[in-house]
Amino acid sequence: MPSDVFQGSRVIWMPVEEAWAPPSEAVIFCCTEMKGRLAFTCEQHADPFECPDNLVVYNEKFDEFGLIVHDGGPSYILIGFCPWCGTRLPESQRDRWFDEIEAKGFTEDNLPPEYRTGAWRRIR
Repeated sequence: MPSDVFQGSRVIWMPVEEAWAPPSEAVIFCCTEMKGRLAFTCEQHADPFECPDNLVVYNEKFDEFGLIVHDGGPSYILIGFCPWCGTRLPESQRDRWFDEIEAKGFTEDNLPPEYRTGAWRRIR
């Protein structure tokens, strides 16, 4: 995607090999509006990236929130603040995730289940 389309924004996509999943019960949201928007289920679209009524997405593995780019794929623009209450959202853990799996020598073939979800951040 050309960088001039979303200047100053970081456009991210969900890993294609990972199926989208709604946030688990372990996630604490900044406000009821954000929680409600992320809990929205569409009768016509099982995937939030296919539904034009879905605006935001939460990637629990990387602890990041984004505005969905409805371009036919699983991409979103990272956001740092809640659009409804203005609360600062957590910093993405995407880089940390890649650093950890590389340091531990994990590959797609031997990736532990907790690294496919947000559980890896809670293990210490």
